[in-house]
Amino acid sequence: MQKKIEKATEVILAFLRKIPMSANTVKYYRSCYKTIVQFCRNNGIRKFSNKNADAFNKFQVDRHEKGEIKRIYVLTLRKAAAMLADYMDGKELVWERRNYRPKCFCKKYELVLLEFEKHISPLLSVGSVKNVMIMTRQFLKYLEGKKIYDFGKLTPDEVRRFIINVSPLHKGNMVNLTWPMKKFLSFLKSCGYTTIDAERLIVNSSPRRIKILPCFTEDESKALLSAIDTSTLLGKRDYAIMKLALGTGLRGEDIVGLLLSDIDWRKNEISVTQSKTGVHIILPLMPEVGNAIADYILNARPQAESPYIFLRHRKPHVWLGNGPAGAAIMKRYQVSAGLLREAGDGKTFHAFRRTVGLRLIKAEVPLAVTAQVLGHTRIESTKRYISLNDDMLRVCCMDISVYKTTKEGLV
Repeated sequence: MQKKIEKATEVILAFLRKIPMSANTVKYYRSCYKTIVQFCRNNGIRKFSNKNADAFNKFQVDRHEKGEIKRIYVLTLRKAAAMLADYMDGKELVWERRNYRPKCFCKKYELVLLEFEKHISPLLSVGSVKNVMIMTRQFLKYLEGKKIYDFGKLTPDEVRRFIINVSPLHKGNMVNLTWPMKKFLSFLKSCGYTTIDAERLIVNSSPRRIKILPCFTEDESKALLSAIDTSTLLGKRDYAIMKLALGTGLRGEDIVGLLLSDIDWRKNEISVTQSKTGVHIILPLMPEVGNAIADYILNARPQAESPYIFLRHRKPHVWLGNGPAGAAIMKRYQVSAGLLREAGDGKTFHAFRRTVGLRLIKAEVPLAVTAQVLGHTRIESTKRYISLNDDMLRVCCMDISVYKTTKEGLV
């Protein structure tokens, strides 16, 4: 039976070569599978299962804590073990980012989650579905912690307690908490799982507080672009992505999701459906932005059969949407650009979008047009960019010279 496990590892290594992975990467994984095979020999494992993979991972974590191996090796061993367990369970081999956190819900909750996601997916944008599901999972985890496994036993008081417990994390925007809860409870009621009326139970007690985050100044934008070494393949890709963000205001998820067919080079236009709102917009392709993208496609983009414009620099050359690509790019250049980040300072990849919004406002572009360029569905989302324009706000300030100053510190 050991031969069966060894044969399975050879099939996986052949799969990695076919992706294709580099020869060094395949060699690295071969070393990982030798470690796994030895673990199976030592423990008398005849068929490597997910349970065996969990035990193997725990053993490697213990080795790491003792200082025997590095964390990066533990993570690679974990991925190799997961692929082996899947293959021996009869599943198709795929190369993808995995969530290794164990499912924390009972079977009934898992089924309800699937039903709920299927219900809201046609009604909401991809980004909204993601946010609603995150909050729903938090709620179900809370219920299981309270030993509540039947929605029929759910009470309004328990819902209130959950909202009170998590509300400190949503002080700036309680709607991100109450809106998903209303969606989920309304779904449960429509399915007959509960009689709780979410609309009457959950009421927003105060208006939504909108936090205004800063954008990049012109000097900061130039510093970030100048920090990129455009003589390298990776530099050409990152430069094109930053130029695109600074030239169009597209969100990071929409940039990494751009297809080769989304650019009309004859009309100099970018056509994209926004993942957050589902709104389709057409933006002009400015010469500097187009030149940066063309330079990447012609001289730096890997030769891969992928419809996406921007691909991983390392093998496998797949699209960048499997992870926080914008955050990784910013982290790569912020220090050399002299932009030291602090939590909550707004100096993220999304700040490029705010920079474009401010630029349009300063140019006195009408709000309706600015909203159309940014793909906003509500004009209120666009109005917040007005608060970033200090010069325009100064013009609106009231003259206080008619008021007599009586406090010496104000003179």
